[in-house]
Amino acid sequence: MKILIISDIHGNWPALRAVLTAETSIDEILCLGDLVAYGPEPLRCVTWAIEHVAVTRLIQGNHDWAVGWDEDPLCSPAYRHLALVTRKHCLRVFTEGLRTFLTELWPQRSFLLNGATCVACHAVPSDPRFRYLALGIEKEKWREEVDRAGSPSFLLVGHTHLPGKMRIGKTVIVNPGSVGQPKDGDPRAAYAIWEDGDVSLRRAEYDVEETVRAYPTPPFLREDVASLAHVLRTGGELPQQQKAELRP
Repeated sequence: MKILIISDIHGNWPALRAVLTAETSIDEILCLGDLVAYGPEPLRCVTWAIEHVAVTRLIQGNHDWAVGWDEDPLCSPAYRHLALVTRKHCLRVFTEGLRTFLTELWPQRSFLLNGATCVACHAVPSDPRFRYLALGIEKEKWREEVDRAGSPSFLLVGHTHLPGKMRIGKTVIVNPGSVGQPKDGDPRAAYAIWEDGDVSLRRAEYDVEETVRAYPTPPFLREDVASLAHVLRTGGELPQQQKAELRP
């Protein structure tokens, strides 16, 4: 059994398309949230998810929740402005029915994969929509999250846009990284493959400039598109001027 694990698509259709092209022989798709925000084509990504991902395998991310309810996604301060302008774009193009669909997704699910117990959430079990906790650090906090999840065989998380794997006790924690907005310095779309109990982290190259050209100007301001494009081209780096403005 081969399962595609994706997260944080963020309205980036060319990146998602590249992943789907790279992995054609899959039995199931698990999406760990954030179909929307930041990218130029959220409508296309949500429509695809509705058609191709079982609702029990589709997790609600903080930006999905925010667009559905028109609320603050509580993202990191550096990205608040970009989150706001792209949420406004989502509100312009989404029907009320699609927004309701986003609000009704669950932020956490438990299920079996070939007998293996799995817990999937967007962030972490203690706060499945919002809490940032990167893999590889603060292992005691991760032990608490594993305990809260019931020590499953696999704990599958997203949210940080940083791919990684870590084992605590009998639990393998996997973050596939971000399909649509990687932040680990590698601009390629990140994802994972679960196959017969083994999980591998993978990347797919895509045309970043196709994504950049898809931002409509207007309504997007050119300086906002430039910032979003810089993040995509560099794999997560904000423009120097924007970083300087965030300093206290």
